[in-house]
Amino acid sequence: MFHYKDEKKLYQDGKKNPNAYHFAYVRLKPFLFKTFIALIAVVLIVMAVLEKLDIYSWNEFKTDTGIVEGAEITDADFTVYYLNVGQGDCTVILSDDSVVMIDTALSNKINEIRSSLMTLNIDTIDYLIITHQHDDHMGCAAAIIEEYNVKNIIMPQLSEKNMVTTQNYEDVLNAIDKYDVNPIPASPGLCFTFGAASAQIFSPSEQDEDLNNMSIVTKVTFGETSFLFQGDAEKKIEKELLNSDYDLSSTVLKVGHHGSNTSTTDKYLKMVKPQIAILSYGIDNSYGHPHKDVVSRLENNNITTYSTAINGIITVTSDGKTITVKTER
Repeated sequence: MFHYKDEKKLYQDGKKNPNAYHFAYVRLKPFLFKTFIALIAVVLIVMAVLEKLDIYSWNEFKTDTGIVEGAEITDADFTVYYLNVGQGDCTVILSDDSVVMIDTALSNKINEIRSSLMTLNIDTIDYLIITHQHDDHMGCAAAIIEEYNVKNIIMPQLSEKNMVTTQNYEDVLNAIDKYDVNPIPASPGLCFTFGAASAQIFSPSEQDEDLNNMSIVTKVTFGETSFLFQGDAEKKIEKELLNSDYDLSSTVLKVGHHGSNTSTTDKYLKMVKPQIAILSYGIDNSYGHPHKDVVSRLENNNITTYSTAINGIITVTSDGKTITVKTER
């Protein structure tokens, strides 16, 4: 191999180096590698500074580059986003400039949620509803409260006997206090409006040792269209609702308990009469969700069904009379 001094001598002697290409490549290769490393270091330093100054974050970078994709903004006055968060639940509802989030998935899904909130230009959440205190429904709640302006949080009020003692729940309670979020205990008949939409809570009505049956069941109405959410509420709660005076009929049903056979009875489906059913679960999950009997009941009732595991983010828009469904895939 020629040394650069050999190359210089050949040049001075007016001779051609027969290995000039090889010589240049050998010298250029480490130069390019070092330059590449230096550029990466500069990018990392710049990104760290930008994030420290709250100018541009890694999550924005991931979304902008397509590493993590978020929900697509619509021009509709009312939109429901059923986010793809694996084995868990997270729904974002927009009505005019108001935002409601129902559940926050497992804690390891924070980037998926952040990315969608970013692409939707959301920095304030008017109502955060935690249907019940299981981690796959409140996993990111503390982080959401810390990073966004959450005005109100609605959760089931637990008795001492039912009190959850997980670190995650403690973090949520501490975040509520620290960031001065207005806590609203869930109670049947509780109503609130956001934008041009309204929401009414049907359940829970009493304490239950099974936290699934402490789930908040909420109906959101926009014009002549409506959306029913029930967390992990099981057959027991569905039966109670069937015997109540509540109007359960809804255009879209968020299927209870990720499609478990503990929920979604045939009588319940016939009372709700949804056009569309949404299933939120993780692909190849260990629970066997959705149960084949639930899928069969949905099919037998001629309900068009979408799932986050198969379709990705599911976006439902409403003009007040009809709905339109768009899926990520």
